[in-house]
Amino acid sequence: MKVPGKGQTISGETYQTLRAGILAGEIPPGAKVRTQEYCQRFGVSLGAVREALSQLMAEGLVFAEAHRGYTAAPISIEDLKDLTRVRMEIETLCLTWSMEAGQVEWESEVIAATHRLTRTYRADERSGPSAQWIAAHDAYHAALVSACGSPRLLQIRKQLYDKSERYRKMESALPRERNADDEHKVLADAVMGRNVALATKLMKSHIALTTDNIVKAMEKRVSKAPRAAAALATPRRGRGRPARPAPRAATNRR
Repeated sequence: MKVPGKGQTISGETYQTLRAGILAGEIPPGAKVRTQEYCQRFGVSLGAVREALSQLMAEGLVFAEAHRGYTAAPISIEDLKDLTRVRMEIETLCLTWSMEAGQVEWESEVIAATHRLTRTYRADERSGPSAQWIAAHDAYHAALVSACGSPRLLQIRKQLYDKSERYRKMESALPRERNADDEHKVLADAVMGRNVALATKLMKSHIALTTDNIVKAMEKRVSKAPRAAAALATPRRGRGRPARPAPRAATNRR
């Protein structure tokens, strides 16, 4: 995790660093966020850390409990599904307004972002996406809605997108049946053609596919947990040694 430096207020830098750590999973879901620990790590005051945590609480990335301190927001399938429903509506609204208002400069930005994304190495199907691909992917989706014209709506959209990315990082590999480059190209073509109905349908489908894959990964992880716990609870016997027979119950001889 990057230590806050110069360039903006100390509390602002601390906020950005903690936020990035939560979204990247460096501060795991449900983990304690100990204020004194980050004061020492970042070399900042307690006030700066608390101010940063207050901002993160407003975004729903951190929770505070009386006498228990701060905790990174947990994750769940229910939360992901709710987040996806809301994000679909906001994302498609931003996209619609962007297609209605976008000019030549916006079209050029979309074309460039699409080309950069499709030409950026993602990773093989067994690995997670590269940092370069993630940056290009973020820029692509931002370009599509950049002509929306409403800073407030774009801010809401960015917060929802970032929270979705926190979940998406759990999708370590791209499913064999999915071609992300094709999805992005087809979506960009519909956007450039100002086909609102098709573009919004493709956007919702694009988001839903990612959510479905993450849900499957989360369900698989949950199903493995009881088996792993049972394996740990089972005592291991020494290799090469036969198991001792259970003692026989005592009997009274007459």
